[in-house]
Amino acid sequence: MSFNKVISITICMALFSVFSVAQTTTYHTKNKKSISAYQEAELLQQQRRWNEAINVLDAVIQKDTGFVEAYYKVGSMYMAMGNKTAAARYFCKGADLDPSVKAFAGAYFTAGELSYNEGEYVRAKRYFGYALNVQSGDKKIKEQTPVYIAKCDFAIDMMKHPVDFKPVLMTPPINTAFAQSHPVLTADGKTLYYTTLSGLSRQDDENIVTSSYVNGKWSEPVSISDNINSKENEGTCSISMDGNSLVFVGCGKADGLGSCDIYISKKVNNVWSKPTNLGPAVNSTSWDSHPSLSADGRTLYFVSARKGGFGKEDIYVTHLDEKGIWSPAQNAGSSVNTSGTEFSPFIHADGTTLYFSSNGLLGMGGLDIFYTTGNDTTWAVPKNIGYPLNTYANDETLFITVDGAKGYYSRFDGTNVNYNSRIFLYEFDVPQSLKPGRISTFAKGHIYDKQTKKPLGARVELVDIETNTVTQAVQSDSITGEYTIVITEGKEYAVYVNRNKYLFESLNVNYKNPTSFDALTLDIYLTPIISGSHVTLNNIFFQTNSYQLEEKSISELKKLINFIQINPAQRVELAGYTDNVGTAEANLKLSAMRAKAVYDYLIQHGIKPAGITYKGYGAASPVADNNSEEGRQKNRRLEIKIL
Repeated sequence: MSFNKVISITICMALFSVFSVAQTTTYHTKNKKSISAYQEAELLQQQRRWNEAINVLDAVIQKDTGFVEAYYKVGSMYMAMGNKTAAARYFCKGADLDPSVKAFAGAYFTAGELSYNEGEYVRAKRYFGYALNVQSGDKKIKEQTPVYIAKCDFAIDMMKHPVDFKPVLMTPPINTAFAQSHPVLTADGKTLYYTTLSGLSRQDDENIVTSSYVNGKWSEPVSISDNINSKENEGTCSISMDGNSLVFVGCGKADGLGSCDIYISKKVNNVWSKPTNLGPAVNSTSWDSHPSLSADGRTLYFVSARKGGFGKEDIYVTHLDEKGIWSPAQNAGSSVNTSGTEFSPFIHADGTTLYFSSNGLLGMGGLDIFYTTGNDTTWAVPKNIGYPLNTYANDETLFITVDGAKGYYSRFDGTNVNYNSRIFLYEFDVPQSLKPGRISTFAKGHIYDKQTKKPLGARVELVDIETNTVTQAVQSDSITGEYTIVITEGKEYAVYVNRNKYLFESLNVNYKNPTSFDALTLDIYLTPIISGSHVTLNNIFFQTNSYQLEEKSISELKKLINFIQINPAQRVELAGYTDNVGTAEANLKLSAMRAKAVYDYLIQHGIKPAGITYKGYGAASPVADNNSEEGRQKNRRLEIKIL
């Protein structure tokens, strides 16, 4: 169960391994009554009658204020009882009374840890200094004290240079459950999904709920689907940007491979399918959780406690191939994974910015949130996102919208995290320093049959035409024809829409230097393959007044080759057109030579000449007004026609 996993990690991090005081027969007092009372308290402690023992020692300390051992004894009992705030008070007092006793190195170290975990970095550094100065032979103290001092220095510096972060508690009907966490949104920012725990016990059922943003406010959260939520625990979900693929964590299920597994569900005509376990390529016999889907739902990052990692919990990555099979999960590498714990990976819609939490990197204490850029197993050195988003408490979850403007996260209420702590959702304006490397927008629309105007299910691909790589691939809804793709600034894209028995549609979206970056509405009409049908190839490029193909035409040329190969019975004409600038003779020649350049490329790459022909039409059949540059550009085109 994801809530319980977070809680257990939190509590484990609050239990300190070095809090005992070395045995000594010498006390910091000569008062026999004080020593006798101390020994009485030890007997009560052995009987686990801690409150009685503490009362005895408190009475001693009030009179014998220099009795160092009594302070440490009370502190250790408060530690055993889980009251770390009270424990810190006693350990710190004892340490300050005598900071130079080698036998007390463990107590100094514990005073430092307790102070550090309360965010008292200056105070913590003082106590770690005590532990270091007495030169204890304890291996843990020798190794970890310098690390803690470095962490204190880092945190002190971070607090001197805070980021512009002003979180706002989300208002009802959000945050009305006992606990809510791991918020995610669709690309348009109109649908919110998150995990809830409605009861007052950590053993209560955990489910996924959804809320819609309507008329400036969030609607009442409702269960995502009876097909997904069950009597077992479901939570920590991630959704593709089109809102049609959901991965989530299911625990204790009959088909589970480990304690918690990752499942997937698809939405068709607004109905979620029965979840499917992602199987042994992704899930292990251990704990697998905290999934994060890429924008198109084809790359998945998640956390696993399986053996063979760098720490107890590591981040892993897997990919969905063309046959719908997930690749064997790979460890995301030592740049992001440490000997500590990594949680809650979030891959931004730009596909290259990864946010995650860790307690193994230099931070403010507990789990801090970091970000890095890269992909799969190759990442830049992670950066701490800064104070006050990161604090001495455990800061774990983060979601940033496609445009990089809004952030959402969950946080425990108060500082004394335990099984009765509530968890709330917050939103904030993302500071410039925390924005992803590139912002994104989205194109949303429907796919239709051009003749019948009926919606179609089709594959929509977004291709980076400079690298000829598919950056996204989604399927439009087979009932509604709806689709969503995410477009990232700084690139020029080809958008391809493919369906069997139809001509593929080709669009060009150039966001190398966008003057505006608003969402697009792109309704696309596919043309059935019949004699006389034709479409424009919008991603075939030539140098000015030349028939020399530009390199960035490769993706379209390969798409054309594939189309001809899967439709061998069709005879295709490559038709070239120009604008009306220049002589008719020159335009006719240029259009014919451009069509021939494409013809030659196809022949050189295995297409049989019997299946294709080419022809230049010059300025004939304009599709736009030649009186504007925009119109003339549309008229300079290459089409494919079915003969």
